[in-house]
Parts: sequence; structure tokens; C-alpha cells
Amino acid sequence: MTVFGVSMVRDEADVIAGTLRHMADEVDYIIVADNGSTDGTRDILYDLAGQLPLMVLEDPETGYFQSEKMTALASAAADQGAEWIVPFDADELWVWNGDTIRNELAARECNVIHAHLYNHFPTAVDIDDPDPFRSIIWRQTSPGALPKVAFRWERGAVVHQGNHGVTLPSKMSVDQGLEIRHFPYRSAEQFVRKARNGAEAYKATDLPVEVGAHWRSYGDILERHGEQVLVDEVFRRWFWAVSPVDMGWIPDPAPYMRWQRQ
Repeated sequence: MTVFGVSMVRDEADVIAGTLRHMADEVDYIIVADNGSTDGTRDILYDLAGQLPLMVLEDPETGYFQSEKMTALASAAADQGAEWIVPFDADELWVWNGDTIRNELAARECNVIHAHLYNHFPTAVDIDDPDPFRSIIWRQTSPGALPKVAFRWERGAVVHQGNHGVTLPSKMSVDQGLEIRHFPYRSAEQFVRKARNGAEAYKATDLPVEVGAHWRSYGDILERHGEQVLVDEVFRRWFWAVSPVDMGWIPDPAPYMRWQRQ
């Protein structure tokens, strides 16, 4: 059993090292495509490639054709011997409530595993730690409406936009067990950068307007009203809290690099 994590990243310098060190403990090998990062992410990736079971590829295409790109990365992983594929994002920590992901997948007879995703958001009472995966401990109580997936590789598999599903040539047999701790917005500055990049990436595609609608909306706010309005009306209203309890969030630190702590 060989499990590969695959990802495409852009401007995630504050978390990418932690994400990959965490994932390296959970799977056998990782392939990451850098999508034109300008914040130091690319240098971090190549530095980590000398330390972790990691292959770094270059993705010069601005357009956010995530389904096509992640499907291609999954195929590249299969060419390297992957039997299971874990499509992850740079702001996600994947875990199994049990053993490592590689060991748990080895015991499964299904071909798709759903992963429940829990969003963590920053607050005014966060722990004082430069690593967002350690400082941002407050999360929403309920998982996101759309799960994500890991899947057993088959030729002809297609990863869906957002990594929220997969189409396989054979009949799908679905199981549960995976959990994702998601840290999409870590600071006002990072949120603005991500909103700008997301809007630019979707503008460079011919995808339907409803695909990536929130990124297109954030980009429109940026263009029409500027960064401060985006921060005040979106980030601080929905993704940051003075009192996380009043938002209905709970303190629950992510099981981050849990195998390295033992």
C-alpha cells in the first residue's frame, strides 16, 4: 500500500512547512505544484524537498483549473506507484481518528473515503505562537457542508473542483474516518492576499461564474472599495472574533504533527 498526498499551492508561506511536515507523517510521499508563489513559498518547498519525501513541480498557469490540475497530479502520483491519493490544500491538516492515514487506508476495502472538514478561525484570544496551526485553536462546531475525499487510484479518475469529490470508472464504495482541520484565513493581511489571488485565478478561467463565486465576490469588493472594506465587512465580520464563544465556536486544538510529539 502506497499513499500519496497531492496539492497545488500559491502564497502559503506562513503554513506550508507545517502542512507538509504534518502530511509527511501521515502518508508515504507528497507531490506539490507551486502556482507562481511570490511570498517565499516556492523557496520553502524546494528546501523541504531535501528533507521530506516530497517532489516539487512548477505550475505557471494562473487560471484556477483545480479539477484538471489535481487530476494531473493524482495521475503523476500513480505513475510513481501511488495506490491511494489524498488531495489536500496548503491550509489543511488531515488526520484519522486512530492510526496514521497510511495505515488506516491499508485496512480499508472501499475506494473512496469522505473527510469531514472543520474550519478554524483566528480570534482576539488566540494563543501566542507564530505557528497558526498552534495559535488558532477555535473552530466551528459543525463540519462544512461539503466533505473532501481521498480515493484509491484508478486510471480515468477525475478529482472535482475544490477536491470535494471524485469520479471513478468503477462503482464507488464510500467509507468514513478522515478529518480535516482547515485554517483558510489566518490574519487580515493573509485574507486580503488570498482574496486577491483567488479572484485573479478565477478571472483567468472560463469556468461558470458560480464556480468560485465567493472569490469573485471578494475580488469585486477589493476592486470597488479597497482592502479596508474587505477586512472590515468580510474578514472581521465572519472569520475573526473578539469573543469566539459568542460566535458559537469551541476551543479544540488541531492534532498537529501528532506523531512527532510521541
